[in-house]
Amino acid sequence: MSHSNHYSSEQTSSFGTSTQSTSSESYPSDYATFINEPLPPVPGQLGNTKLIQPETTNLQDFSDDAIAMINTLNYDDPTDDGLIESEISHRKRESFVNQLITSEQAYLKSLELVVSIFLNPLKKDSKQSSFNFLGSRKLVCTERELKWLFGNFETIVQTHRSILASLEQRLRIWGPAQIISDVFMSWFPSLEAYHGYLSNYAVAMTTYERLMKYQPFKKFIDNAHKDRALKGATLLSLLQIPAGCIHRYEKLITGIANTTTILHPDHRGLHHCKHEITNIASGILPRVNDADNVDQVLMIQQALVGAPFGVKAQRRLILQGQLARVVMNSKSMGEERTYILFSDLLVFVRPKQESQRTVLQYKGHIGLEQARVRALPNEDAAGQEYCIEIISSYQGVDNLNSTYMGSSTTHVLHTHSLEEQQTWIRKLDKVIARLDRDASRSKAEATRRRNESRSPPQSLRRVGTGSKLSVTSSLSTSGSERQTL
Repeated sequence: MSHSNHYSSEQTSSFGTSTQSTSSESYPSDYATFINEPLPPVPGQLGNTKLIQPETTNLQDFSDDAIAMINTLNYDDPTDDGLIESEISHRKRESFVNQLITSEQAYLKSLELVVSIFLNPLKKDSKQSSFNFLGSRKLVCTERELKWLFGNFETIVQTHRSILASLEQRLRIWGPAQIISDVFMSWFPSLEAYHGYLSNYAVAMTTYERLMKYQPFKKFIDNAHKDRALKGATLLSLLQIPAGCIHRYEKLITGIANTTTILHPDHRGLHHCKHEITNIASGILPRVNDADNVDQVLMIQQALVGAPFGVKAQRRLILQGQLARVVMNSKSMGEERTYILFSDLLVFVRPKQESQRTVLQYKGHIGLEQARVRALPNEDAAGQEYCIEIISSYQGVDNLNSTYMGSSTTHVLHTHSLEEQQTWIRKLDKVIARLDRDASRSKAEATRRRNESRSPPQSLRRVGTGSKLSVTSSLSTSGSERQTL
């Protein structure tokens, strides 16, 4: 699993600094790069017959019988070939085992850094009273925000403490014929914790981004990042690491299985482990891909300058590219801008260089709920080819998750080819359809809750002489309330 570039090929590269990958090739701190070291040279094939080189190289000095005898000698020994191949496989297997123990130690060390430098101090602070005699003391973050930020991170840490302990215990009695598949099989049930961690991933990233705008939290993080044990890693980069763990196991366990010879007592068990870890990795891949997308959205949000909206846990990156807006009145095209299609809006920006990084100057966005999209004929697009018309029903900003109504606006965008035009229309239609479905569902749910709040759960009917006391349920028909009297 590579914790980046799992997007559609229709997405272009992202802006600013590159997304923090959580693949093993780019982990922060001591989470080392796992590269197969070159194997030691293997001796060449040696036959059982030792050929003594004569002093002269002139074949005329040999008799015909001697030459015939030499030509009949066979220097290929299948027994030696098999031994050499077995040795090569053994060395490769040992290399994968060494990578597994080294990477697991580095991984757990990175997890422990999060606990000691960030989680435990924040947890201690959140349990202190926010009030004192003279006034109030601002908490760095609340217990609820801690849960949003770290999810089940502590469960992940405890899981890998047990995993490393079991691995180290087995390697203390390691030998050429030692089995390890039983150790791997004992890990697999506990890896279910990663589903919970990745399910909370979007909430964690957006919580982090929001809290970094809160001065007490930002001050705490800035001070914590000065800890030398981090070696330049940040809380954000460390929280991104776990998304790559399952892929690491898949790679290394598969390598161990593939380099274990068929005569080894653990051959069958390891291939069963290979099958199991592959299934686990396949099952979690959609969540890993989604985490990649969340990282892309967060990176773009951090690069945005002047945007009137913040991050949302539900927002995902759909498509981005260079488009130009057609000015219909003047029958000309404006400056080409970068358009970024998210799952809830279309943003257009102008990249610019500031110091050592590229920032995205916000230029506007288009609300897509109840919007309409169509391919615009040349004659309707000031003679321009491959244009898209977007008629937006809403206008305004969604700062603090709110919008204001405005008159509909029409945007005509120029693409560079028919294929690009069709791609944008297809993606826009899909986003709009989903937004409209969600809006209809939310409206229906709000109506249902409103009707339930207005209707009393029960009505009492008192019956006097010749009557009785009864309870009947309130009935509501066509939005009106009706009681049985």
